[in-house]
Amino acid sequence: MPPSPDQRGHDFAQLLRAGRKNKGWTQEDVIDESGVSRSTYLRWEAGKVERPDPEQVRAVFRALDLDPREAAVALGYLTREEMGLNPEPPRMFDATVEEVIQILQDPKVSDAEKFEWVQYLKFRTGRAMDPRRRRTG
Repeated sequence: MPPSPDQRGHDFAQLLRAGRKNKGWTQEDVIDESGVSRSTYLRWEAGKVERPDPEQVRAVFRALDLDPREAAVALGYLTREEMGLNPEPPRMFDATVEEVIQILQDPKVSDAEKFEWVQYLKFRTGRAMDPRRRRTG
């Protein structure tokens, strides 16, 4: 059963707040950095989201260093599985470097989840690369 509009708005707002707090930013910082109007951003963070403009969503997610695929999931356009993501999002916002190292070294963590962590870290550090251009050696 797809999420209700209220649940989608809540999920999207929660994602924005977590990203903003992770950066230590105020709402005004996000508005200034993304170029999205104040009323739009405040409405989104309040969970009032109806057909958001894709370019505005991308601008906010770029400003917050968030994976834009998560917006599609939070807004109910696609499932995590359809996006090729793990069914449960990893706790990336509050993980310490030590926790990430433990996760990557843990034999009980699936290769798929480890890969998602590495991709996320590459995205966050601006090192994401085209998967067709794999480094060798």
